[in-house]
Amino acid sequence: MYKKILSTNSGMWGIWDYETYKHIDEYDKWDKLFCEDEDIIKQIKNKTFIPAYIFQDGSCSFTVKIDEELNEREEKYVCVKSEPYLLKTSGKVVVSGIEHIDKKLNDTNTIIINLPSGEYSVKIFLLSWDEEPGAYLENGEVNPNALSDFVIIIQSNANSDMQYREKINTFFKRLILN
Repeated sequence: MYKKILSTNSGMWGIWDYETYKHIDEYDKWDKLFCEDEDIIKQIKNKTFIPAYIFQDGSCSFTVKIDEELNEREEKYVCVKSEPYLLKTSGKVVVSGIEHIDKKLNDTNTIIINLPSGEYSVKIFLLSWDEEPGAYLENGEVNPNALSDFVIIIQSNANSDMQYREKINTFFKRLILN
């Protein structure tokens, strides 16, 4: 299990295959693949990028589990969950803000996971962690034992015959505007 706070200034984090994007070493190369929604959707359909998209910049806590499920505590605070995405990887998987997709991995901005190469089913859960009693300490700070904002479940039992999610919007079928 991995747990870390990750930031984005692009409103989107992602789970991505390092080998596919290790050629990115300057903005122009990144821009061609990730600047426009249509470009991002191509990466999702290539099965090498999965969005964690909540249309909001900032820092969020991420927990990544490999071949595990949510525990009872996490399950109790699930706000929304994604349909499964399919991720194809050569072995090194990275979780980061979308703007941190780059060959130079910075330990501060990424979670780096080494897996056997192959296909993985990935689900993303957004938790209402702050509703849990004790999520905040008496001084108002976040309890270091608080649940994460996101839990990402990576399962090695992917079924390549299954229809996987290919939407940029992680949790909803369409964006609901007021």
